[in-house]
Order: sequence, then C-alpha cells, then structure tokens
Amino acid sequence: MTRQSRQISRIPVQMAPMAIWSLPAWALLTGLALLPCFALLTGTAKAQGLHHAPVIVYGSQVRAATGRPLSTYRLFRNDGKGNAIAIPFQLDEVNSDGDYVLDQGTPVTAGSGNNLFDLQDELAIMGDDIGPAERPVQWEGTAPTEVFEVRFDYRGLPMPPAPWAPANKAGAVYLGIFPRNAPPLSPRRYVVFDRQNAEVKTSRYRYGFDQKNWLVSRRVDMKRPEPKAEQDPFLPILDSTTFFLRADLKYFLTFEANHNSVSSELEAFKTGPVRSIVRITYFYTLLKLNFQLGMYTEISFFSNAIFLPAILYNPIDGPNALNAGSGFYYGLALKDNPRDYKIETNMKPWQESGILDFLKSTFERMLPMYWLSAIGHDRMLYMEMTPSQQMTKLGAAPTFYREDKSSEEIKSRGNVAAKPLGKSPVNLGMYFDLTKFSEGDHLVGFRLYVENMLDEQRIESYKLQNRWVVYAQRVK
Repeated sequence: MTRQSRQISRIPVQMAPMAIWSLPAWALLTGLALLPCFALLTGTAKAQGLHHAPVIVYGSQVRAATGRPLSTYRLFRNDGKGNAIAIPFQLDEVNSDGDYVLDQGTPVTAGSGNNLFDLQDELAIMGDDIGPAERPVQWEGTAPTEVFEVRFDYRGLPMPPAPWAPANKAGAVYLGIFPRNAPPLSPRRYVVFDRQNAEVKTSRYRYGFDQKNWLVSRRVDMKRPEPKAEQDPFLPILDSTTFFLRADLKYFLTFEANHNSVSSELEAFKTGPVRSIVRITYFYTLLKLNFQLGMYTEISFFSNAIFLPAILYNPIDGPNALNAGSGFYYGLALKDNPRDYKIETNMKPWQESGILDFLKSTFERMLPMYWLSAIGHDRMLYMEMTPSQQMTKLGAAPTFYREDKSSEEIKSRGNVAAKPLGKSPVNLGMYFDLTKFSEGDHLVGFRLYVENMLDEQRIESYKLQNRWVVYAQRVK
C-alpha cells in the first residue's frame, strides 16, 4: 500500500500552534501514545521572557522577510539596553505535501526542500527568549541589512484583575538578514535527539523510545533541578503507556486493539536548537498479518512541551454504525499514586457503559475547551483540548479516568493484551465515546504545558495563551 500524502494547508495559529495534517482514526491513538505523562518536564528555571510556551511563526506571518536562503537569517532580542543578543531559533522547511523536510534517517523528505524561507515554513522559538518590543540599536560586528520586528501583543477582552496577569503586554524578537558575513548562531540548545540510544534529552527530562515499537515509551525520567552528589540526576516518573480501542459494530463483529496491535518504526528526524521532529510510520497487525496503513505522524519535542497531530480522520459513522460501549482511551501508569497530585479538570469523570445506555439522552452540552492540570510537590502540568465542530455538534465530550493506585499496585494487570479501563495498568486516562464521532475529518487541538516549580499562577496564565497575537513589520 502506498504512502498517503497530506495535501493540506497549514493553519496559522496565534500562539503555540500544532502541526496540522490529516490522519486516520489510528492517528489520535498513536500520537497520544507518544505523550510521556502528558509531557511532564522538569528542571527549568524562572525565565525573564514574555512567557514560557513554545512559539511557531509561519512564513506567511512575516511575508516580507521570506524568500531568502535559510543561512542568511539570525534572530535577536533586545537586552533592555539597546543591545542585540542572539537567541536560539529554528527554521523548519515544510514541503508541498505539508511534510517537514527532515534531513536525517531515511531520506523520505530530505530532498524536498529548497533551502529558502518560504510562506509555509516555520520559525520556532521559545517564549522565554522574547524580549522588549524595542528595536536594538547596537549590533556586535556587522549589522544586518534588513531587520523585521516580530511582535507579540496581548489582546482581546479586558482581563479581570489577577496575580497571573502578564506584567508586559507586548514583546518582540528581531529577525535580521545577512546576505554575507552572518554572525555566529547562538550556542544554546534546548533539546537533542540521540538516535543511537533512541532518547530525547533536554535539561528537564529524558524520554526513551521503545525501538521495537516507536509509538510507546521505554521510559520517561525527570531530571532533578539540583541533584545531590550521591543522587541519580534522573528520577523515574512514568512506568508505561497504552491505548485501547473498542469498536462494537452493529450487526457485525466487535473489534478491540491496543498498542501491541500496531507496529511502528522511526523513518526520519531532524534535531535543532529549539525542537526535535521525529517521523514515525506504522501498520496494524491482525491474526499475525500485517496491514500497511500507509500512515505516519510527525511529533515535535520541545524543552517543555510536545506538539501532536491535530486532525483526526474517522472512517466510521459512529452514531449509525456503532453500539454503545464503543470508544477509545489513552492511558498511562504514573509511578506515583495520582492522589499525590492536586488534579483539577473541567472534564466529567469516566463512567463504564451499561446495556441500557441507549435509553439515555446521549447529547452532552460541549465546552469550547477542555483542560486538565496536575500539580505535584515539585512539578506541574497543564493540558488543553479543543474539540472539533463535528464533536461539538454531537456532544462528543471527553471524559477523564483516574484510579488512586500507584503503578506498582496495578502492574500485575499486565500491559500486553487489550483491556478496558479498570482492568488495564492505567491510573490516569482520557476517554472518547466513538458513537459520537461522525465520519470524516475532525480538527482536534492539543496543547501541553509543564513546569518544574510550584507556581499555580503560571498554570492560570497558560489559559490566556489564545489572547496573544503575532504580527511583523520591517524596522530597517
């Protein structure tokens, strides 16, 4: 079966956008399977930037600055004294199929770029590096021939008085163009992909892939901010991950699958100073036969976040083709008991389906966004999910599963066979009712943020990210 290309248009998103492409129903499961405890990261210090989220700027948002060779660009911030300070950045090419141009591994897309910054390409930076919206006047060495201010403004409805209100409501970085004699790049790196050991490493975490099945993790360790001499610098935080799908087709068979039903392999990757992008292809195994789905996903690893695919293609008309009890979940086994975290969410708790569920009203009034926060004694995470229009129309709200047992207490359930919630080694999970998923594309947005400090105000500030807008203007 030939590989399916992704002839789509990228959707400009104001802040922290996801890579957008069309994937089959498996994609949501396989993409979520790469989530290490919802991307739980640690080890970061309080920064002086505008905010702490990854930022992607599309070439179309800085149109006048595009069209030059990639090697001629440098990125700066004002240090507050008028000096231009080089900051880490990454220009990632996107080809005509909507795929990232990945220069390592199998050369599936390596030759599909043109080494120019085009409208569909992406400029990736960290919000920590955004400085004041004041054009630098002092340049070390040769000044750029052109300078573009990429500005970030807090807009929208007036914000109610709150301690997490941003002190600075505007910030900027400065994109300089050097046709010749470009200065050195910033030596700082936020993330590294170690292909030999199949690990993503940052100053905050270590994510180990299972090289037999790249869709699941081998381990996820937290890097201690200040380890003692006798301590291991990494602390295990996640024992296992899994996903489960049950499709009870009307007048037909019942189909169940989990992560062991899908085989996968690393196809290509790119690692830069701001993010690592890995491309994973996968196929489904049924009765010892491999069915090549011709599908793949590209996951971006940042120092404090993971961006996932956000368009789900569902080939089954759930309301008309599936019986009650059909659904899927992504679950994980936190090493610690979830009771050790302060967990808050606006999702309703999961309830097991019953044989009389078809007699109940199935429509759920939807919220525009679903969120979850988990705060431990030395770590925090925040996740948002924006449902698709089709999900909203059918009331397909996600539900949240929690079981107050440590991974050691549920380990004996085994992680090989496909099992429903309550019988699998899962103590945290998110569940979706497939009978409320219509056939077709579903634009589902996932945004993940994490911190290594006990600062609940920062979690609240993440809920305001959609009020930041990006635009650019030439200032030289």
